[in-house]
Amino acid sequence: MAAPRRAQNSRNPCKLCSLCATDYIRPVIPQTADTPPLADYLTRLNPEQREAVETLDGPLLVLAGAGTGKTRVLTTRFAHLLMTGRAQPWQVLAVTFTNKAAREMRERVSAILGQPAEGLWLGTFHALCGRMLRRHAEAAGLKSNFTILDVDDQNRLLKQVCEAAGLDTKRWPVPALMGVIQRWKDRGLTPERVTPAEDTDFANNRAMELYAAYQARLLQLNAVDFGDLLLLTTELLRTDEAILAQYHRLFRYILVDEYQDTNTVQYLWLRLLAQASRNICCVGDDDQSIYSWRGAEIENILRFDRDFPGAKVVRLESNYRSTTPILGAAAGLIAHNEGRLGKTLRAGRNDASGEKVSVLSLWDSEEEARAVGERIERAQRDGQGLSEIAILVRAGFQTRAFEERLITLGLPYRVVGGAKFYERAEIRDAMAYLRILSQPADDLAFERIVNQPKRGLGDTSMREMLRVARERQVPLSVAASLLTESDALRPRPRAALRELLEGFARWRAGLDREGHVVTAALLLDESGYVEMWKNDRSPEAPGRLENLKEMLRAMGDYPTLQAFL
Repeated sequence: MAAPRRAQNSRNPCKLCSLCATDYIRPVIPQTADTPPLADYLTRLNPEQREAVETLDGPLLVLAGAGTGKTRVLTTRFAHLLMTGRAQPWQVLAVTFTNKAAREMRERVSAILGQPAEGLWLGTFHALCGRMLRRHAEAAGLKSNFTILDVDDQNRLLKQVCEAAGLDTKRWPVPALMGVIQRWKDRGLTPERVTPAEDTDFANNRAMELYAAYQARLLQLNAVDFGDLLLLTTELLRTDEAILAQYHRLFRYILVDEYQDTNTVQYLWLRLLAQASRNICCVGDDDQSIYSWRGAEIENILRFDRDFPGAKVVRLESNYRSTTPILGAAAGLIAHNEGRLGKTLRAGRNDASGEKVSVLSLWDSEEEARAVGERIERAQRDGQGLSEIAILVRAGFQTRAFEERLITLGLPYRVVGGAKFYERAEIRDAMAYLRILSQPADDLAFERIVNQPKRGLGDTSMREMLRVARERQVPLSVAASLLTESDALRPRPRAALRELLEGFARWRAGLDREGHVVTAALLLDESGYVEMWKNDRSPEAPGRLENLKEMLRAMGDYPTLQAFL
């Protein structure tokens, strides 16, 4: 086995470029007594998996059916690159579709290495592109502390743009226009790249114009939306040869999970980064592409060998998750797909047992819930534990009929899912406060919290602030400051506005002294936001307070406020 190459355990730039040096300590990857020997971690793989792990150089497509161990292949391949000295941790770009998958890969790689794997370029498309964009923000016309807008803020901003353009947003709904814009971004199209032929009949063919105005407003606010993270980063790599060359020198190997779900801009980003080394390994399954509705292009995986001539294809066909009857039923359905690359799943444990798949055709959701309830009761009588039974639905609204039936039957249950943590109202309010603390010119955040909790700064006060901001061409926070020195507002709202602005000045001054977590706690308390929920008598209020505490705990995992945001 080749000895791993050692790196200096310091923050000095590497010989390739400064990209991988500024934020991370260089770990040395030694062979320790606790690290599985090379032969050991490879012998845990079946022959197909091992071939995928040991094919290190050149383009590789791994067609991995459900339950065939693709995560094991990806993580073992990553660790194998490090253990054999082919690369150091920061020289491998590993892309996943979810944060959960990224965490799992990091943990598994660390387990194989026998030590924490630090300094990795491992994460989702959005996280990795966001990291790149912050490094090169000035080249994109931004500051490095730009704000990433959530969906609600995106729609609010676009509504302002539409109203300024005189568009009737009742006739032409903002979410529909946002859908058009995001589809263009998914295809890698900046406003300049959208041609008249690609414009829609939305708002009498004004979508292109409104897209350009929306992007200009984002730039003024030093903000981006989620689509911009990929679009602007890809545009930088397309247009700036020096930036692209830095990443060509940095990344020796690229690993991509769920390749069948990539859209056009993700595909372009990967193609640009892989064009020098061609050491790209994409894992996916053309039979599992289900996201075409949000821009995924199945053609990306089908034409892999044309994009990367000489590419090797490895098929993982041993399924360790399902029984033979289930695999047989799935194969019978998927065989009707057109344009497949082709593979045949077999039970990895040679287990032909298991019940056959049954299909029930029922009249409506209530009848469906009754039938499922009867099956659960029958299984319970046969000794099956309720914790071993799951009901899967395609959309959240479908749980209603099942919940009502389970309550009627007296069967305890737990709904998994619901609103994501950072999409909860109280967390979004708190994040808006913190965004202003970091970036006072964040108009959308200021508008969200200026009267939250109620301070007597309602619509009339907001309209006055917007008027001054528009006339003076200044951020809302500056307009608010100007209004505290004028008689345009009544004494009470003027005093409330002055108190809020003085609070932000005080909290901002205390950041370095108190630290970002303590400052955030003081802000939420002194602003009256925590008190608002303490006085709330709704059943949700205690949970909202707990969520705010959890957010503060999460902030402790980040070195600075900006890193958390």
